[in-house]
Amino acid sequence: MDVLTAVDADRIASDRDAGHQYWLDLVDPHDEDIERLGGLLGLHPVAIEDTREFGQRPKVDVYEDHVLLVFYTARLEESGAVKPIEVHVYVARGYLITVRRDACDILDDLRAHVEEIHEHPVYKILDTLTDAFYPVIEGLEERIDALEEDVLTRTQRSQLEAIYRLRQEVREVDRIASVQQNQFAIASDDLTRQMELGDTGEYLNDIGDHLAQIAGELHRQSEDLGALTATYFSANADRLNATATKLTIVGTLFVLWTLVTGFFGQNFEWLTSHVESGSDFLIFGVGSLVLPTVILLTVFWMKRRDWF
Repeated sequence: MDVLTAVDADRIASDRDAGHQYWLDLVDPHDEDIERLGGLLGLHPVAIEDTREFGQRPKVDVYEDHVLLVFYTARLEESGAVKPIEVHVYVARGYLITVRRDACDILDDLRAHVEEIHEHPVYKILDTLTDAFYPVIEGLEERIDALEEDVLTRTQRSQLEAIYRLRQEVREVDRIASVQQNQFAIASDDLTRQMELGDTGEYLNDIGDHLAQIAGELHRQSEDLGALTATYFSANADRLNATATKLTIVGTLFVLWTLVTGFFGQNFEWLTSHVESGSDFLIFGVGSLVLPTVILLTVFWMKRRDWF
């Protein structure tokens, strides 16, 4: 299979005349190049318009002698964020065209090892784009697990914002994957029949299975983040309850100490006449504070252990 990275009319004509398959991989082409390519290969004007205006939903459009797939893959950025990548794939008898605006390392690697895709090029390209979702899912799972651990360790307001942002990110990728799975499942048979791909049809069914698995995993992660939001509020409520309990215990102790010191503050004659030494002060003064405090704390401790 010949590999081209620019709209070269002479090489395209040479490959077509010789009956050679070729793969044209265009990265951020100009509109003029796309229009020229459409004129060379007779691509449908509607397909050309879609490729000039990126931001399409995942879809499969079947035309008379070619098929346009708006196919999405994704990659993890260094920050851990997910970057969806839109790839327009033209499939026809004798050639393949991939058009993208963003860098896509997996297609660059595949282009460098083009000998590996000679037998089933359509399947190999789509399968490579599909499998790129799995590292993305693993990266998202790690971020979710880390957030969950932080929430269970100690709740903070910033965690709630992080949960909502991550959930929005997962939902966006989930929406793309779900639509792509549905569109591909409907159109894979038409693609096989229209392009006379032979036994590649079974391979395309495998891609459909992978897309269903990916969509299911992303949907589960979205639900996990929804449950994590509830966990955050529950953990935060438990933390507030624990703080209120501690304040209640301290307040109860101060009530006890106020009662004892107030009792001594009445200056009863017996007390004033019998507290004459340091030992008397330790017994009547300090002891009357320490003993009730120890008893009260013991009661709280037994209650915390659910002993009664």
